[in-house]
Amino acid sequence: MKNTFLIIIAFFISVLLSGGKINEQLLYKDASLTIDERVEDLLGRMTREEKISMLGGTGFETKAIERLGIPPMNMTDGPVGVRWGNSSSFPSGISLAAAWDTTLAERYGSALAKETKGKGRHVILGPCVNIARIPQGGRNFESFGEDPYLTSRIAVNYIKGVQKENVAATIKHYACNNQEFQRDFVDVKIDERALNEIYLPSFKAAVKEAGVLAVMSAYNKMNGFYCSENEYLLEKKLKEEWEFKGLVMSDWGAVHSTLPTVQNGLDLEMPTGVYLNDSTITPDIDESLIDEKVRRILRVMFTIGLFDNYEKPDTAIFTSKEHKDLAYDVARQSIVLLKNENNILPINKEKIKSIAVIGPNAEIPRTGGGGSSYVDPIYSVSPLEALKNKLGEKIEINFAEGVALGGDTKPIEAEFFARVIKAEYFGNKELKGKPAEKIYSQINFDWGGEAPFDGFPEDNFSVRFTADVKAPETGDFEFNITSDDGVKLYFEDKLVISDWNDHAAFTNTYKTRLEKDKVYKIILEYYENGGSAAVKLGWRMPGEDPFENATDAAKKSDIVLLFVGTSNNYESEGFDRNDLILPANQDELIEEMTKLNENVVVVINSGSPVLMDKWINKVDGILEIWFGGEEIGNAVADVLLGNYNPSGKLPVTFPKSWEDCPAYKTYKAKDGVTYYSEGIFVGYRHFDKYNVQPLFPFGYGLSYTTFEYSNLQVIGKEISLELKNSGNFTGSEVVQLYIKDAEASVEKPEKELKGFKKIMLKPGETKKINFTLDHKSLSFFDPSANAWKFEPGKYVIMIGSSSRDIKLQHDIQL
Repeated sequence: MKNTFLIIIAFFISVLLSGGKINEQLLYKDASLTIDERVEDLLGRMTREEKISMLGGTGFETKAIERLGIPPMNMTDGPVGVRWGNSSSFPSGISLAAAWDTTLAERYGSALAKETKGKGRHVILGPCVNIARIPQGGRNFESFGEDPYLTSRIAVNYIKGVQKENVAATIKHYACNNQEFQRDFVDVKIDERALNEIYLPSFKAAVKEAGVLAVMSAYNKMNGFYCSENEYLLEKKLKEEWEFKGLVMSDWGAVHSTLPTVQNGLDLEMPTGVYLNDSTITPDIDESLIDEKVRRILRVMFTIGLFDNYEKPDTAIFTSKEHKDLAYDVARQSIVLLKNENNILPINKEKIKSIAVIGPNAEIPRTGGGGSSYVDPIYSVSPLEALKNKLGEKIEINFAEGVALGGDTKPIEAEFFARVIKAEYFGNKELKGKPAEKIYSQINFDWGGEAPFDGFPEDNFSVRFTADVKAPETGDFEFNITSDDGVKLYFEDKLVISDWNDHAAFTNTYKTRLEKDKVYKIILEYYENGGSAAVKLGWRMPGEDPFENATDAAKKSDIVLLFVGTSNNYESEGFDRNDLILPANQDELIEEMTKLNENVVVVINSGSPVLMDKWINKVDGILEIWFGGEEIGNAVADVLLGNYNPSGKLPVTFPKSWEDCPAYKTYKAKDGVTYYSEGIFVGYRHFDKYNVQPLFPFGYGLSYTTFEYSNLQVIGKEISLELKNSGNFTGSEVVQLYIKDAEASVEKPEKELKGFKKIMLKPGETKKINFTLDHKSLSFFDPSANAWKFEPGKYVIMIGSSSRDIKLQHDIQL
């Protein structure tokens, strides 16, 4: 009787907790219902407190609501590889754009999604589509170049590839995050036409064509308002005009207010709810605003299937041949042949007996740029290693580093320390208070954005290392310290290096004479302010002269391959390059090699343009290989050796000087503000308008074969032409369609990219290529009408191999 009574009491308690509804079906768990029906059912069961809790993240996750079985939605960087432990390192975004292949972009997105699921994550924070407005932009390498049409086509297919795997893509950074300098607060002043024609098309295409599930707002302000609380961007454009149904999240730490953020369109504050929480969202804030944000978050979760037995992680995918082959395919298709005088390439293996492989990027695979997109690859291969593997004993390879890039410090080996290294960690930047102590055998740390150890802060800390080094021989030693941020070095209690400032990875040096077997006291102090953290102590022993070794290698070889460029320490999130010059005296290295050997090929690793004026006329061959991911070595080796015909085209203009670029007069001209006074004339549009000769134009790229363009026909809106491979190599050509409005009522560019197709042809083969025009592609944005406008009149159809190499042209009346 007692048990029956308890059962009855328990029953009525359950009825009361469920609002008095007996045998109620949990509709949101019914997969046969529509997503919106399930969302509304679940939303109706949530308390106001539960809803508010979901508006702020927990690092890289949304908050779970255990009472209702709402799981966390797990996110991961980044746009070029899953930055959650070791993963496949795919070529950078600029590499993908340089391939000009939409099918490849979809395969790329699909692979990223599979690896995202393999890490137990549900959302990937990519693609990055910010237009390359300035050539030294720190994150240009992550994005798809300077043209809105090319960027849109790559982005749409990337997103389709991601989301067909039930992973949410996140297009970023919305909008006008085109510089890293002062990115946290800089106010971008831009007119509506430039915004809509240049900087928003890829976001719009992602929403309208690809159905992207998430948008990330940018750090910066736009026309006076932070992007995370910008009504024009988030409400008027994104949610009203484009009818975006997914969620809008902030970039990490990019929220600055509560009420303006709540009212103007942001749905999710990341990484945590500093401004969006139950203490800041007061009772007077209408619950309907909260409901709409939670509704969007839940809609994404239901869309990717988080409530429906989401598939278990497949960890085997990270070492799959499929993804390794994809990384290789993207890398080789992205390589751009910039110069090939006297047919120096491909290397004639029958005539060449020895090759000098020289440069700081020969032995180290430069897989990606720095910051939140950098991936620690499970595997990678350098150009030097790949060349050795492919040539075997047939051709002698003479290697020399030549110069070292900052950040490439080789740590002093443990055997040269007279005792273990004592490390004192402080939870502040001033080396104050009681430290946590650790013991090490080397000073060789690259923590990225993580904490040095569990329970310690990831930012705003300092370390003091105390060590004794023992010289293995007598002579002049060069101590190298690479750090991100500040560093000091005391040698025998004397301050010899003092660089106590915030900066990206930079190498300081100190030269001194040491005596064999003598022990020297070293104290190294380091602080980390924010972002990436790294500190490494190395040295160069007597007799180690990389430049002299390079000279010897060049003299005794038939051809010199110079692997130069930048690295993740020079091109990275968080800062822009100071200039376009090759760092670490690489220009001087190239010039010296051309004096010693008449057969020189320069291979450039970079995420954006570099200057070449000092040596471009002294070398016969130049390749741009970008940051090519884990397979960069095999890809460039196959192009150099003729196993693959290069087909990449530049997605950005390479200028002859920074002064030639559209943003030269406005970038850094005023503290905290940047004026996009060039309007729509960005990239090649600017060079065309002012008749400025670039070093290499947008869309440019040579081949080992030749192509003939012929038989252009325009019938109504249909365009056709024929392309023939008139050379001796199988190869691909990117046929580019540009259009000029010859009778526009407003100022328009000399030409604008409106179509492209990548075509592979065997020697002697001909193919017909078709394009279709529409009024949408010929329209301009009219701010007075807040609408796109098409004007009938004369248009010029241009078919080219680049923006400056127009092969065929035809006038039409529309």
